[in-house]
Amino acid sequence: MDKNTENLISVFIDENYDACTECGHSYRDDEEHFIGYGENGDLKSSCNACSSNIKVVLLKREFYRRPYKVPRHDAVLWRYMDFSKYVSLLSTSSIYFARSDTFEDHFEGAQGIKSNREQWDRHHLDYLERAITYPPDGGKTALTSEEIKSEAQRLLKQLHSSGKFGRERTYINCWHENEHESEAMWRLYSSYINNAVAIKTTYKRLSSSLEERKNIQIGMVEYLDFRKQFSGINSAFWRKRKSFQHEREVRAVYFEFENKNLGISIPCNLPTLIEAVYISPKAPEWFKRVVDDVNIKYGLNITVSESELNEEPFY
Repeated sequence: MDKNTENLISVFIDENYDACTECGHSYRDDEEHFIGYGENGDLKSSCNACSSNIKVVLLKREFYRRPYKVPRHDAVLWRYMDFSKYVSLLSTSSIYFARSDTFEDHFEGAQGIKSNREQWDRHHLDYLERAITYPPDGGKTALTSEEIKSEAQRLLKQLHSSGKFGRERTYINCWHENEHESEAMWRLYSSYINNAVAIKTTYKRLSSSLEERKNIQIGMVEYLDFRKQFSGINSAFWRKRKSFQHEREVRAVYFEFENKNLGISIPCNLPTLIEAVYISPKAPEWFKRVVDDVNIKYGLNITVSESELNEEPFY
């Protein structure tokens, strides 16, 4: 199977993850379902009842809930950056994913706040002890009470160490979801400098543009009050503190266990990714021409617009 076909299948699975495309049945936890081609060669995701509609089975899967919500296909996304980063995007035809432990927010990948760690440990120790005592096969373990507690403590230590390991193996690319430009995002992520741009795209465009789509998850960040809540073992990179909720972040997350670099560049299809480019409200008149020239140099027919924040009012 070539890479383009793999990507098409990955995008299809992502867009039809939760329900059967034939009857609309919503999959339940651990429910078996099938991905494959129908009689006319169209991709389908089918529950057991509709599985006869699939003529070529590609995958047999068990459903599990994603730890994040997926935006609407037409949800508008923005990425604000200085001009040098924009040129890098065009010259490399790739999106840069930064390693999570290089972010300024040191809560990336956090389970909660340190003062609540004892409560988190107790909860997971209880869960682990129950899981060891009553394994999934429906029987009961032959281990003694002390052996169960010892094994639970060992697994808890693994959870602790996996948190740091995960931060060093998780790479993230961030976007802002908004129907319109954001003055706050111009300030935060382009330093409000003269030579800054904002890329406008949609969830569908972003998802379809990435060439390593099968290894990338794209979803919305949920904002928590860590004084009262924990993020969860599988959702740590999809949770941030409520003080960041103005970001309205949609992120692409890439897990790479063999790579220890501070960042990874993922190839993308630029015409698919970029719907339009807006220039900084502080940009001089000549800057738009420079952006146009760079787009032409790299063969991109993209609309470059002045910031809507510079519209003239009347009174």
